[in-house]
Amino acid sequence: MVFIRNDHFEDEKGNQILFNGINFVCKNKEAGYLFADPEPVFRRFHEQGFNLIRLGIFWDGVEPQPGVYDTEYLERVRDVAELAWKYGLYTMLDMHQDLFSCKWGDGAPLWATLDDGLPHPANCTMWYDAYLQSEAVIRAADHFWENAPAEDGVGLLDHYTKMWKMSAKFFDSCESVIGYEPMNEPFMGSLARNAFGEATMRCAAKFADYDPQNPLAMSAEQAAFYMGVVAEKLVGFDRETLMPFYRRIQEAVKDVSKKPLITGGNIYSSSTIPTGIGRLDDNGCQIYAPHGYDAVVDSDRYESFNKANVKALFADKKRSQTEMNLPVIVGEWGAFPSKDFTNDLIRHMNGILEQYLWSSAYWQWKPGIENDPNYADLSRAYPMVTADKLK
Repeated sequence: MVFIRNDHFEDEKGNQILFNGINFVCKNKEAGYLFADPEPVFRRFHEQGFNLIRLGIFWDGVEPQPGVYDTEYLERVRDVAELAWKYGLYTMLDMHQDLFSCKWGDGAPLWATLDDGLPHPANCTMWYDAYLQSEAVIRAADHFWENAPAEDGVGLLDHYTKMWKMSAKFFDSCESVIGYEPMNEPFMGSLARNAFGEATMRCAAKFADYDPQNPLAMSAEQAAFYMGVVAEKLVGFDRETLMPFYRRIQEAVKDVSKKPLITGGNIYSSSTIPTGIGRLDDNGCQIYAPHGYDAVVDSDRYESFNKANVKALFADKKRSQTEMNLPVIVGEWGAFPSKDFTNDLIRHMNGILEQYLWSSAYWQWKPGIENDPNYADLSRAYPMVTADKLK
């Protein structure tokens, strides 16, 4: 078992433990949201020194119809978690979403995707641009946070809460599972576009030379002002909407499981925007799981990767951890292409993790990565178990 002791983890003997792992998230609906034949992969993870996976699970998989739960899918996910335990791998259970729904990415089932028939862009420069460009994604997210009724008259948030209670009950006996992550990178809907829009207007009013058509030309002062406006709005979402959502899930889950909730900020706090996430309560049954990427993520511009940006954004996550006094597992970082510079970037991030004594899960496993020399530095020496407090 794993226990939370203030800002770190301990085992049943009181030893401090660190987690070093990788994401294992299959977004393919046709494959049943699970990778085929994971055993040789887990065996290799164990050989590489990993002791954690962040395992993806999907609302569309759990509740394909309103109030109807696919227990066979849950059993298959549990089988994967138990197989991971055979190879000494703990499991973070991540209810994953990208672009809110399986209609455009993954996450919510179609019946829970209330987009009012609004348009979705055929293509975006980057996939995540759709969060601000897709009227359909924005409207569907708004309806979710408003707890709009599904076709059976039950609110979407109510459905989601019951779905989580069902899932937590299913995984409570699974020894490898160390916690439940209610939602990957929650998206706040129209609030995001409104925040960026307000920042543009206020920046134009304050700076005579500000050019909204050329954001890359912003001065440092303009950029700081702009992002300050955005951050204020998005931190407000964390405090006023996301924290009540986490408490709602916690209240439902605690009736069937004592495992902690794993909380991270909204999707934009994966960058340099601060988080408004706080402690759920004083019982310490919570893990802080920030994500962190440089702006070049998923692009072909890695020659512009900025280590200073990454260092600064994780320094901000460290400040949040100190305020909350919670243990950290960085739920996502990396997403690096297989290039000559990849190991250098991994070593840079390893340095941050070791400075802060943080656990983490690299984003993400893909077939062959374990034998690719460009990812060799994902395997590293680290103090997996320490008989006293690790300094």
